[in-house]
Amino acid sequence: MNHGLLNGLFIISLTILFLALLLKRAKQPYFIAYIIAGIILGPEVFGVISNSSTINEIGELGVILLMFFIGAEINLPDFSKSFKKPLLGTLSQLLLSFAFMVITGQILNWSWQVIILLSFVISLSSSAIIFQYLSNTGQIKSKIGLLTSGVLIMQDILIVPMMLTLNFMAKGKLETIELARTVVGGLAILIFMHFAIRKKLIKIPFRHDLIRDHDLQVFLGFVLCFGMAQVSHWFGLSAALGALLAGILVGQDKSTQWLDHALVPFRVFFLAFFFLAVGLQLNLHFAYQNIGVISLITLAVMVINSLINAMIFKGMGSTWHDSIYAGALLSQIGEFSFVLASAAASLGVIGDYSYQMSLAVITATMMISSVWIGIIQNFIYKLPKLPHN
Repeated sequence: MNHGLLNGLFIISLTILFLALLLKRAKQPYFIAYIIAGIILGPEVFGVISNSSTINEIGELGVILLMFFIGAEINLPDFSKSFKKPLLGTLSQLLLSFAFMVITGQILNWSWQVIILLSFVISLSSSAIIFQYLSNTGQIKSKIGLLTSGVLIMQDILIVPMMLTLNFMAKGKLETIELARTVVGGLAILIFMHFAIRKKLIKIPFRHDLIRDHDLQVFLGFVLCFGMAQVSHWFGLSAALGALLAGILVGQDKSTQWLDHALVPFRVFFLAFFFLAVGLQLNLHFAYQNIGVISLITLAVMVINSLINAMIFKGMGSTWHDSIYAGALLSQIGEFSFVLASAAASLGVIGDYSYQMSLAVITATMMISSVWIGIIQNFIYKLPKLPHN
């Protein structure tokens, strides 16, 4: 047995537990504890974790599992009736974010590559934060909760064309074979999903035995989640999108709805490692040297995102109170923006300065989002009281 591995896991778990307990008392979300743990255990502070590649890979599994759970929560009949609003809202948000970045980029003399990338980055909110918040406050199935969830799902789907755009900017062209495989794969998956749900093609053998066997439930859940993720990835689409679709399949059939419950502990574990990896990648020296710029950009992003989303939700028929609240919910930059920034850096679309600035701002918006939402709740929007069971 590798004693270094045991020691590392013990210190990571202890640190996260201690920080999570402190944040629980302060009524703050646990993901902040995961990020802080990554910062203080990383090479720039205590150096407990020196190689972050394994942590990154484990964290990516957390995002895939998160999307599986999100899919299982979706009420497809309700979503299919009203998907036009979230789609139009998400596209409007992307266009307005692009317009804001064009104006900012012209003032600061940014390249078009940086402008396009940052437009993508700020237009994606955090599914991990918002879905957990809506679930904890009992709003996941409310009118504003369903509309917000729809926007988040549309944002996650837009990851695919965003990644294709990054590849185009890096290479100057799109490979014909790559593009054809992505288009064909997307159509094939959509057709499969249509027939699988309409014709109820997903029939799990021995499901009566599985209902009583937790061990088998876990592995069946993994097969569906990671199997669809792998198929999606092979076609050049997002692996997380495949997991989302697998979750939707599971959630539509009463005989399989228990599968997502079997994987809850694994979601907690893997998602913790995702945010831990975020903390590990932060350059504290860079953050200290650029604290003023980071603070200004973070505040600007939170305010601009809140305003853009509030206007969009108002345009979709929500009241001003609901719209302002939805704007606050979607104000932070999400976990998939880390994926975009990392891909852009590895493809050479942006340099190290832009990459580190993106990481710092994304992390800052996520860490203060609960405070921002709290301010809106205290002064503008009061949460409806949950019914007592």
